[in-house]
Amino acid sequence: MATVQRGRRTTRLEGDGAVVFLVGMRVNRVRAVRRWAPVAAAMPRMLAELGRDPALGLLGARTWVSGRTVMVVQYWRSVELLHAYAAAHDAEHLPAWRTFNRAARAGDGSVGVFHETYLATPGTTETIYVDMPGTGLAAATGSVPVSSRTDRAVQRLAGSADPLEHA
Repeated sequence: MATVQRGRRTTRLEGDGAVVFLVGMRVNRVRAVRRWAPVAAAMPRMLAELGRDPALGLLGARTWVSGRTVMVVQYWRSVELLHAYAAAHDAEHLPAWRTFNRAARAGDGSVGVFHETYLATPGTTETIYVDMPGTGLAAATGSVPVSSRTDRAVQRLAGSADPLEHA
């Protein structure tokens, strides 16, 4: 069981920050198992591969299921490492993507896929965790106790003291 970190905590992104990558699939035709099963099976293989080699850049991931949609929230060290993995000829992603594209072109819309990429850089994110184990961005990058300089959301988003204090 994850250890609860007592009190109010926030993340402190350093350097270039992190990349939040949402990737998922939706089963549009439940009975077309042969169409969507290969898509569903590809993600666990990719996550296992990424977990074995931290140098590839994945900081953490969490899978969510809602009805017919499965989504994996991933946190990456950089967008360059995310793109390098996506294009690597010796990694799990490229063959899975090619297989899906072939099926999608000839297919019947039985399964859909999506992804969204967000750059989380210092001064562009705001997080708060109260009496929580490492979750989300904090699980991927770590967290620090909230201080007087990060007590309010506007301060955390600015990455420094309240900008109105300097007016």
